[in-house]
Amino acid sequence: MSGPRPLAENDPRQIGDYRLIGVLGVGGQGVVYLGQAPSGRRVAVKTLHARMASEPEALDRFLRETEIARSVAAFCTARVVDAGIADRTPYLVSEYVQGPSLDELVTREGPRTGGGLDRLAITTLVALDAIHRAGIVHRDFKPGNVIMGQEGPVVIDFGIARVLDHSTTGSGLIGTPAYLAPEQLNGEPAGAASDVFAWAATMVYAATGHRAFSGAVTAGVLNAIMTREPDLSGVPDRLRPLLAAGLAKDPASRPSIGDLFTALTHETPLQDTGYRRSAPPPGNTPPPGNTPPPGNAPPPGNAPRRRPSGLRKAFAAAGVVLLIPAALWLASALAGGLPGATLSTADATPKPATTGAPFGALVREPVNGWQAWVLSLAVGQWDGRPVVASGGYDGTVLISDLATGAPLHSPFTGHQGPVWSVATGQVNGRPVVVSGGRDGTVRVWDQTTGEPIGRPFQGHRGSVESVAVGQVNGRAVAVSGGLDGTVQVSDLATGDRVGDPVGTGRGWVLSVAVGEVNGRPTVVSGDVDGTILMTDLATGTPMARRANAHEGPVESATVARLGGRPVAISGGGNGDHTVRVWDLATGEPIGRPFRGHRSWALGLAAGQLDDGRPIVVSGGYNDQTVRVWDLATGKPIGEPLTVQGGLIETVAIGHLDGRPVAVSGGDDGKVRVWSLSSPYPSP
Repeated sequence: MSGPRPLAENDPRQIGDYRLIGVLGVGGQGVVYLGQAPSGRRVAVKTLHARMASEPEALDRFLRETEIARSVAAFCTARVVDAGIADRTPYLVSEYVQGPSLDELVTREGPRTGGGLDRLAITTLVALDAIHRAGIVHRDFKPGNVIMGQEGPVVIDFGIARVLDHSTTGSGLIGTPAYLAPEQLNGEPAGAASDVFAWAATMVYAATGHRAFSGAVTAGVLNAIMTREPDLSGVPDRLRPLLAAGLAKDPASRPSIGDLFTALTHETPLQDTGYRRSAPPPGNTPPPGNTPPPGNAPPPGNAPRRRPSGLRKAFAAAGVVLLIPAALWLASALAGGLPGATLSTADATPKPATTGAPFGALVREPVNGWQAWVLSLAVGQWDGRPVVASGGYDGTVLISDLATGAPLHSPFTGHQGPVWSVATGQVNGRPVVVSGGRDGTVRVWDQTTGEPIGRPFQGHRGSVESVAVGQVNGRAVAVSGGLDGTVQVSDLATGDRVGDPVGTGRGWVLSVAVGEVNGRPTVVSGDVDGTILMTDLATGTPMARRANAHEGPVESATVARLGGRPVAISGGGNGDHTVRVWDLATGEPIGRPFRGHRSWALGLAAGQLDDGRPIVVSGGYNDQTVRVWDLATGKPIGEPLTVQGGLIETVAIGHLDGRPVAVSGGDDGKVRVWSLSSPYPSP
């Protein structure tokens, strides 16, 4: 958003708990103010005009839709932090994103060019996909609603645009005339294809400085949209076919967001990308098959992750864009084949780990070619050797030799969509892998044979974000947390539910870990609203709860012991980026937050060095670093371990030849193994 202007005499000075500082913008639907939260943080406060606030139907819609707006992935929009009614004025509070709109930037500096234009196209596609997966059609995507923030483009105003169905232009239409799709002008409902049309029209403006459909008056613009071909003069050759296809008169002829994303990131001609159907309205059931086609929305209540879950994720600092599928279901494009296909070794030459590597060094060259995007890792043992289980964006689970990186089986297939979390354990003496995925299931695999054990656990009403393994009264159990806001416990051998689901009841459960307090198994779970909950695993009884533990989502959690005391460790998401330590029994904080990451602390693992020091290893999603912390002091050990050119989704700790190692995985499909051996760097 551009800078504010001073408040006028008739502008309010306070809305709810928020002090108003200036006016960011005024439109036909309401006013956007720059506000200050009680914490001192600057926010954007959007209010409805009085004439609209007086209509009960509009108020009901506003309150209902603001909850939907909260489900949109925070990496691509201004995150909604509050909403309510104050003095009969409905308001919605979101992050304040400082920066000009795309409209302002093009007017002031001219069209976007080169890689900057490509990055803009890709990141706005990712944003639209995340919005659609929250069950929302933007309906007013335009250059004025793309804010060029310091960390990359952010799409705004989808919440109010959705709520104010009856808000009209002079022609009685919803949205901005120059970016309306033909079907909207024909009185048909706006769908995902309508947003694709608006996106293409916006990219034409970004690339050229002129509109795809021009006219001296609104009627002339609307006539051009319905009857004329778009003006693509000045659009770079590499983008012209994509934008022309996106501006097709017939919505069924437009490419889906997945098609466009694939063409832009893989340099594949659009006509060769296959599936070209735009997303159906939210709630449509995906067609049969292991991989839903690009653009299909999840069933109602199956909210998207904010990250690729998460799809779904953030932009790099200084405007460097991360190319993120964001739940675009591009499994075959990402993996280079279908789950279960024969493994290709063309790009992989496994070599044994180099023992005795110095602290922070790679113990072997990373191997790729098995999974194109690694979302989760867990280290275990098989036949006396260390192995690593990995969950892939393509829906597969893979067991690999930790020393060489070579797979020990063909990938385990069964999940329909990304595998967000894996854990290792034992069932009746057999080593197993437990996996949880976007399809809402928890699955157990025999690590030795690769066969599934029992039926999938289907207790969650939505994506399973995190899994862990524990024991209850001698029974091995899987603990899972999901977007339905619950933590569930299932018998690993039978799949039977153990006890009733627990949770804060306030938001998605993004992370779970199992520890022990006074001999009692204990679950620590982290929510999207920053809450941490400690629960007795056997009884489901809450032991401690810490609201506002992080300023953003609790993306990761693990457990450890510090000076004989059991502790929980958590990693913060958007707006936080810290690692924090808590007393597992009381929920009280221990020490100060560990600061250093410039991005989500998405991966977290605990262990100890050869000298007995307890440590924490964390992965910063898009700051591309793995960090090693002294758990007792909170100080980093050595320099950050840097992953060049890749996102870090997950980390783990294991041992090779009796020596500790850190393991990381991310969007480049490579599992890296780092030495944690002595001699250790000086503090």
